[in-house]
Amino acid sequence: MASRQKTKQKFPDFIKIRQWLNFLKSYLVAWFAVSTLALKRLLRTIANHKNLLLVLLLLLFLTIVSFAAIVPSTHTFEGNIISQEMAFTYIGEESKLFLKNIQGINELENKGRQTITFTGNFQSETLPQLNQLDSLKIQLKDSESRWIIAPANPQDTSEISVEELRLQPNTKIAGLSYDFYRNQLAFSLQQNSNLKQKISPNTLDLYLGEQPIKVIIEGYELPDLKLPNQPDNQIQLEFIVNPNNKKLNLEIAQNTNIYITLAKPPKYESEQWFREEIKTENVKFIYVDKPGKDSKDDLKISTIVEGKIRMAEQERDIKQNQFLMGEDADTPLNIQKIRHLEIVPKKGIEARFSGKTKKIQIGLDPDFPVSQMQGSWLDGVLPRDAIIALFSFGAATIPNLVSWLFSNTSKLGPKP
Repeated sequence: MASRQKTKQKFPDFIKIRQWLNFLKSYLVAWFAVSTLALKRLLRTIANHKNLLLVLLLLLFLTIVSFAAIVPSTHTFEGNIISQEMAFTYIGEESKLFLKNIQGINELENKGRQTITFTGNFQSETLPQLNQLDSLKIQLKDSESRWIIAPANPQDTSEISVEELRLQPNTKIAGLSYDFYRNQLAFSLQQNSNLKQKISPNTLDLYLGEQPIKVIIEGYELPDLKLPNQPDNQIQLEFIVNPNNKKLNLEIAQNTNIYITLAKPPKYESEQWFREEIKTENVKFIYVDKPGKDSKDDLKISTIVEGKIRMAEQERDIKQNQFLMGEDADTPLNIQKIRHLEIVPKKGIEARFSGKTKKIQIGLDPDFPVSQMQGSWLDGVLPRDAIIALFSFGAATIPNLVSWLFSNTSKLGPKP
């Protein structure tokens, strides 16, 4: 009995649903019939009045053109920026030559994990046991370890040079800058440790020259040196070596900071330091000020000195301390290739680049850009002057055509 009562209670709901479906069916059939009649009437009217057909075609054309002139589309852009500091990630498929032929190095410092082997004659007041060796293996054990090489006699012309620095794919170059007061080129190499495949090390090839060099080491271990009392690796170790290995080939598998101090300011030679055509992502011209452990306190500071950017026949100047952004404030501009890097005296590092995007934003505040650049779909087909003229013509003509259609279709009737 209880189940029958429940069935009776639910039965009216099924009746309502069926009634609603029948109503919807009747409505759709009526709408289709009316639409068919209206379409037939329009087609008859168009067939009997060719002027109306031409107006409709013109109206459709101008509407499509106006729409294409408004809808944003992805376009290629190019630009050049001089900045005090920049960062990017190399995303090529093979190792890439990044630096070459930096001569006259007064001091070279490397900070991070590293294994170095020197061969030759050693002189050390810090650790006299080194004077008996002809080979010394040094392990820099953590990220705070560092080693420095410089000419033993500061008065001599330095023969130390960077022959080449080769990057592996997915290596990030961070903090790339040039200090004109110290004549120092600085940057850090950071490899993505989250990748599943084995990461090949970046390689740094140095030429030590024929002269003795001074070596300073902090945070080290000497695995091949058997001494009853090992020196405290927190104490700075200093020695002079007259190297037998004139070239030093280093594999940099871990994150490291490199500082290259020159004996004199760079001139035209710096144009040849950096290799061109670097495939990149996450290119940034900012410095992040981190006052504490809380990331909420971090402050992004633009390092841009000056620059220009061009897209879809538009050009904008980028002023000092302005930010360069992509489609939103948190997205860096999609720079896909750095075509040229160069030291510009007393200004910074110039980068010439290209990429693709829908929108470019510029401003002192990332959240409130004062200038924007966008290109429509039509910008990839016609010159911008032609687009402006065509859009203006369409904007003025479409309302008149619509008005003419309404006034004439109301007077015309289908012929029997």
